[in-house]
This record gives sequence, structure tokens and C-alpha cells, in this order.
Amino acid sequence: MPIQNACFKRKFSIKASLFMGLVLSACLVEQAFAVLTTTPLVTTPRRVTLQVGSAQFGTVNNVVFNVTSDKVSPNNVSIEGIPDATAGTATASPSNGILIRATSEVPTTMAGTWQNLKVDVNSSVGLTCVNSASCGATIIPFTTIKWVSYNRGGLDIADGTFNGGNQTLFHVGSINAGLKLENTLVFTYSNTTLYPAGQYKGTVTYTASLP
Repeated sequence: MPIQNACFKRKFSIKASLFMGLVLSACLVEQAFAVLTTTPLVTTPRRVTLQVGSAQFGTVNNVVFNVTSDKVSPNNVSIEGIPDATAGTATASPSNGILIRATSEVPTTMAGTWQNLKVDVNSSVGLTCVNSASCGATIIPFTTIKWVSYNRGGLDIADGTFNGGNQTLFHVGSINAGLKLENTLVFTYSNTTLYPAGQYKGTVTYTASLP
């Protein structure tokens, strides 16, 4: 996902999306390098940046979960997602991780005021069937996908599961400084429910805001 910049006088936010695909065959066809640091006050306007996956502007990265026939009931096992080659990950992160980086910059004119950096994710639209001939109108909810954040600190993004709506992953305030959050998340499909074979696609959208 791209790093994008935004600068507003009051509240502002920025969004980035992560595409997820699920391939189910036979019966069914996003570690964490975690760092939270403060950044010094700046002489430029207040701003927030957000990167999800690739640092290349305009790139929406894919995470694919390939569920083969030998992995479904009665031998169903969870399936780790595989990001595409352009997804940005930290050097020390586990394999198959997706980097999430959010940074706030606070000007010297706002010294002495609390600045709250917030990161949300929206997963309200599930993974829909690509070819109706194989899986019809089936929708797999994002609540079937979780993530692990390795070596995280107390204020970093914690392990979790998409809730099928909007949820806050990070909300931390600072004074006389900005914040820089870096987490690499590995995503896993639970594979506990038997869905029709086929290809399913969906998108989750991350938002960083600095009210």
C-alpha cells in the first residue's frame, strides 16, 4: 500500500486498502516487527501518513489463502495468507507479513497539546464469490480471518480478528512529539466452515487519523 500524505487545519485522516482473496479447491477454492517511537516536533504543518503493504503509491496488495481439498473437513486446518511480491515487509519480520506503518507529525506551534494517533480497519463487506457458477452468491465474512502481531509492545497493534465492521487497532496520544507505529501482521483464515468451492475476493480498508 502506498504512503500518502494529508495536511488539514483540523481533523484529518487517510485511508489505505488491503485486498484479500480466498481460493477454495475441491470443496473450497495478512510476525510482527513492532516498533512504536516518538518523533520530534517539526516546523511544517501537522500531518499523518499511512502505509499498508507496499510503499509504492497507488498499490493495493493482495493476500491469498489457498484452501486445497486435503485441508477441509474432516481435516480442516487454518490457512496462512500469502502476500504478493510487492507487499512491503520489515527486514526482521516473519515471512508472509504485511507492514502497517502510521506516522504523525506535529508542528512546534502545537507544543503542549495532546495529539492522538488512531488506526482503524473496516471489514464490513465480506469476501464475495467471483464466479457465480461455482459458488453462487456465497459471502465469506472477514470474521474468519485473524492476524498475529509478533514481538509487539504494550501499545502496538495486538493480535486480533476482523469483526466484520469498523474496529480500532491503535489509539495512542502524545504530547510535544509525534508518533511512528510500525507493525507487520501475518493473516490466517480459520477454515472452520465448509463453503462451496470457488474463488472469493474482498477488501479491508485501514484508516489513520489525527483528530
